[in-house]
Amino acid sequence: MALAKHRRFTEDNARVYAAEILLALEYLHKNKIIFRDLKPDNVIFDSDGHALLTDFGLSKTGMGATDKSTSFCGSVAYLAPEMLRKQGHTKSIDWYLLGVLIYEMLVGVPPYFNTEKKKLFENIQSGPLKIPNNMSQPAKSLILLLLNRNPNKRLGQGVEDADAIKKHAFFSGIDWNVIANRGGRVLPPKIRNHTPNPLSIR
Repeated sequence: MALAKHRRFTEDNARVYAAEILLALEYLHKNKIIFRDLKPDNVIFDSDGHALLTDFGLSKTGMGATDKSTSFCGSVAYLAPEMLRKQGHTKSIDWYLLGVLIYEMLVGVPPYFNTEKKKLFENIQSGPLKIPNNMSQPAKSLILLLLNRNPNKRLGQGVEDADAIKKHAFFSGIDWNVIANRGGRVLPPKIRNHTPNPLSIR
């Protein structure tokens, strides 16, 4: 997400990117598809600088609002708690990963990151979430709601799905029709994932 170049984004830019990705995930969910591998490497930009999802190799089809998958997959630094617990996951896993991506866009590294995989997994499941003091309250609130370790209490879970997230204060200035028509004002960066060893598990 151009993080290697910019290190982190302003909230205004991160908001537009997050909104575009949110709409992409909403479209997938409406077609009973969960993405499951949202990370900077899997977001590309068109010639106008708008975010697009790529690499659907870990996606799962036939997933309705309450359907659960028991497969274990994802990229190490971006695994959700329920994936690590191997208790099955629903489409709400995509909203956790959206929270991870928003955090990384604003902070510069994924939440809970550690170069030791064992410690990383411990952090994801039970470690404290460190949020910079200069992050706005709406951004902090959204990240905390999306990174809820209980998928049943996570923002966006259930039938309301993306609509619940769209209503959050972080997106209060977003015109969703403008975003859907690729009208949001964004930078035209090149994507590059700077996180060490983002291994995929299939």
